[in-house]
Amino acid sequence: MAWQKEEKITYGLFLDKHKRMLVFFSLLFIILSLRLSYLQIIQGNYYRAISQEQSMYNRLEKAPRGIIYASDGTIFVSNDFTYAVLFKPFDIEKVPSQEIIYELSSILGRDISATVNKNTEYGRVVKLADNLSIEEMFKIREKQLKLKGVEVVKEPKRLYNFSESSSHITGYIGEIRTDELRALSQEGYKLGDYIGRGGIEQSFDKYLQGIDGGWQLEINAKGYQTKAFKYIDPQIGNSLYITINPQLQKIAYEALQNSPTGKGAAVVIDIRSGAILAMVSAPNFDANLVGTDEFNNYLKDKKLPLFNRAMQALYAPGSIFKIVTVAAALEVLSLDPDWTVYCNGKFELGDRVYACWKKEGHGKVDLKKGLAQSCNVYMYNLALKLGIKNLDDFAEKFHLGEITGIDIPNEKKGFVPTPEWKKAKIKMSWLQGDTVIFAIGQGALWATPLQMASMMSAVANRGTFYKPFVVNEVMTPEGKPLYRHTVETGAPVVMSDETWDILQDALLESVESGTSQRSKFRSVRVAGKTGTAQNPQGDDHAWFVSYAPFDNPEIALAVIVENGGGGGAIAVPVGRAIYEAYFDLPPQPLPVYRRAETKTNNDSKNKQAAKKADNKRKSA
Repeated sequence: MAWQKEEKITYGLFLDKHKRMLVFFSLLFIILSLRLSYLQIIQGNYYRAISQEQSMYNRLEKAPRGIIYASDGTIFVSNDFTYAVLFKPFDIEKVPSQEIIYELSSILGRDISATVNKNTEYGRVVKLADNLSIEEMFKIREKQLKLKGVEVVKEPKRLYNFSESSSHITGYIGEIRTDELRALSQEGYKLGDYIGRGGIEQSFDKYLQGIDGGWQLEINAKGYQTKAFKYIDPQIGNSLYITINPQLQKIAYEALQNSPTGKGAAVVIDIRSGAILAMVSAPNFDANLVGTDEFNNYLKDKKLPLFNRAMQALYAPGSIFKIVTVAAALEVLSLDPDWTVYCNGKFELGDRVYACWKKEGHGKVDLKKGLAQSCNVYMYNLALKLGIKNLDDFAEKFHLGEITGIDIPNEKKGFVPTPEWKKAKIKMSWLQGDTVIFAIGQGALWATPLQMASMMSAVANRGTFYKPFVVNEVMTPEGKPLYRHTVETGAPVVMSDETWDILQDALLESVESGTSQRSKFRSVRVAGKTGTAQNPQGDDHAWFVSYAPFDNPEIALAVIVENGGGGGAIAVPVGRAIYEAYFDLPPQPLPVYRRAETKTNNDSKNKQAAKKADNKRKSA
């Protein structure tokens, strides 16, 4: 019958639909079963570890950085301790509540809202304040239960024992930034770590970093501690042993401070290894003030105390470059040291007149007198004989325009101009006038005091360029050596023994009877050269480079006094004070200068215009 046929069709449709639903739910059950098996069996250990981590909390205690020792065993940089208040939120609370902010602000006597707003976005752990007083620390701990997520921790604080003279060498430490963390997280650095900034704190940061310790705690779902499992002692970082002589460092800095301007740099190198015995930059800064309002004043100081003049400032070398000029003339031209020039105080080249620093002239001058008395006219004549190609080649031989490779970061390399550079940069051809001023260390020729000390060290040991270094050794807290400096040398300056003899004798004569006489001692013979470098921005800079003892050299030094004027009168006394300290000689009182008042911009412009009008190139 018709109704029976319709019933069979309906029943068939029902069975088809039922089968499809059964297949769907069967597949769903199989998928869920497989996923559950995967999570419980294959990934079980992984998620079990996460679960344990969520119930465990490490209360970190920061490890102190390694101690830095001076060459005589004196502690150069050590550690003190301070207290900081941190916010370590649990999952149920991401930022401090207004009640917590208000309570802490009341205890600390300052509003911490800005600190909270600025730092909570960068990570879970937020430092709300540091350098807490003992009283502030106890008040916060008394209210610990009310201040959920707030913790007072003991943190190591760096103590720089010779900060007045040595902050540019040591550098300082600062909290790691988020951009730095992205780059360094793979090396084990984490949020809240402190890293070195500048100096050996930066270049040897990985050695100085300790290993954090602290308590491993169990917490419940509300964030309360329920059990303490174990305490891990923080491990102090490795110790550094540096080449700096603290007394020499102090004397050099005080002598620079006493100079007419109080600005400049001095570098002392052991010529037998390249070890830096002293390296000062004045004015300096106090690394112990990092993180304070007083430190922020350094950023605004027009004297630029944060600027390391010893290895970052570029100066025209002035007359100390005449050492290179004389070396090139002896070696390339086979110049007879008795070859003479008559100096009447000026040198004419085309329609221009170039002056000697001594207006009345030096009279008849041979090579030794030309270098000892720093006669410009003699050097002008040598320059035309040599040509720019030979002068450039010898500047390169003496490693000018290169970094020394010292183990302190951010060294500048200086610059040596060439005819090709002038053509590309200024769109002008190189002229003979460029060559004559190049020969006396002027023009677009730039060097750092560290480079000049390195050059003088090479002159003292007849051509060997040792790579300067400050860190001699790194030791573990248990006394196991991790690093020892290996003496390295650069390409030597190869010249004949006769050339070295003549050059060194001329530098000795500069001290015995020339422009460097103020560095003369009875018991120690010194060889040296003074220089006065023109400065387009103001008064000339005063240079002095030297080494001693002459017969068996031990140290070389370079001194520059910014805007000091003549090297013989201004820079030499600084070098003399260094020699007195190193050789334990009776000190000669340093001259006391009256600081020159700062000139106006108009005065400087007028002075520069006058110099250009005279067409002079003064360098002594």
